[in-house]
Amino acid sequence: MKKVVLILDGIVAKNFLQVVLEKYFSNNTYIIVSNDETMIPEEIPSSFSFHIFDATSSFRLLGVLDPEVSDCFILMQDLKERKVVYDIVRNAYKDMRIIVDVRHKEEARDYDHEKTLLIDESVLISGAMIAKLPNVPLIPQGFGLGVGEVMEINVPFGSAYAYRHIGSIHQKDYRIAGIYRHNEFILSNYSLTIQPTDTLLVVGDPKVLTTVYRQVKSDMGQFPAPFGKDIYLYIDMIKQDFNELMHDISQAIYLHNQLRNTRLYIYVLHPSDMDIIREIKAVDTKDVSVIFNYQGEDFCEAFKKHQKLKIGLLVINPKLFRQKKVRRVLFASGVPVFKTSYKDIAHAKTSLVVLNEDMNQGENLSSVIFDISMQMNLDITIYDFEPDKNHQDEMVREYQNLSRIYDKKVLVNKTNTKNPIVYLREHKEPVLHFLPFERCIAGGMNFINFLSTRIEKISFMSEEHPQIFIPVLEKLDEH
Repeated sequence: MKKVVLILDGIVAKNFLQVVLEKYFSNNTYIIVSNDETMIPEEIPSSFSFHIFDATSSFRLLGVLDPEVSDCFILMQDLKERKVVYDIVRNAYKDMRIIVDVRHKEEARDYDHEKTLLIDESVLISGAMIAKLPNVPLIPQGFGLGVGEVMEINVPFGSAYAYRHIGSIHQKDYRIAGIYRHNEFILSNYSLTIQPTDTLLVVGDPKVLTTVYRQVKSDMGQFPAPFGKDIYLYIDMIKQDFNELMHDISQAIYLHNQLRNTRLYIYVLHPSDMDIIREIKAVDTKDVSVIFNYQGEDFCEAFKKHQKLKIGLLVINPKLFRQKKVRRVLFASGVPVFKTSYKDIAHAKTSLVVLNEDMNQGENLSSVIFDISMQMNLDITIYDFEPDKNHQDEMVREYQNLSRIYDKKVLVNKTNTKNPIVYLREHKEPVLHFLPFERCIAGGMNFINFLSTRIEKISFMSEEHPQIFIPVLEKLDEH
């Protein structure tokens, strides 16, 4: 995660900013400087801050720059103003990486510095500037479709892909074609091990490759990234009593303290009782914001307004999650969901994932489960329930490989007799239950579900243990 300054003016700059807002909001912290108020979007992700002033003012510009800024992008229409802004930044920060757009070769001579990168040809400025941003994929241009079907991805230390055999990675709709290592290109094979600092050459569906890029770049201990940076709790004073409200708040605060998120937002629907309002307002702090909605909106109406804010984890009560329309909205959003239970997550010592044959469709699941369990110091239990004894051996090996890589204890429980629902009911202490957020969960909750052989159709209705529903990103892309 790096701090990046974007100094913007003009239509190309506006298009460039739009792409960053839509695709790369969680890759860095962005400071936007512009004299054009129309640059500000309706919904501002938490990783962005906007400053509206004339960037040629050194007093104002240096007020938003600091030594932590790694990169400064100057994308302005006026040649003279562009040079003035560049001189202000370069004189103040000799070693800062500055990327400037130039329209003429003669102009390039004014920006002769080893830490300055120049981009010319106005028709390519937006795409080229995106390619120069730190922590975004390199997409080769000039051959093929040029839409991201070929991508280079550098593997950082701590990546969920590091130290894994290529053959152990389920590659649906994409392939790792090879690896660049020490200035050599190595064609991929089943037994080739990925090392930190390797650069992967991947090909496939552009949407899937965007997901793969996020997975490779996401270090362990970064959740809720890459989904977002903040936790949102929604509570409803009409549907929940005082004890339920305060219990959900305590659960969200615990998650906020355990996970690597930026802020916790507590969104209160239908505020009515002043005494309870005062109790809830008392938890408002510098990194916990309490917001009261007096418009009479239900959850779906309020949540749809917040989706563009790039929510990293949503916390919700079982009473709200029980509603089919709520589950459908959450499924479509692609946001991870924590469903509270009457058992306190703070007392949990173990997390549980029940395997099914469809779970290998989403490469993100195992890395997210390890990430959360490591941050919350939970042991991991892999429950492989197969009445016909056709166990998910390949997925079990994947979790065992991750266990060795990250030195995290994993218990594998294979059975053909004890249903995982029964297994969970035997636990008196809370167990954090991970489930893939599949389409069947977003559907109806009826008697037919109880006859299903799919554990997800039954277990999502359970309210005894806290549950986290992880979106299967590749499946979301297909719909």
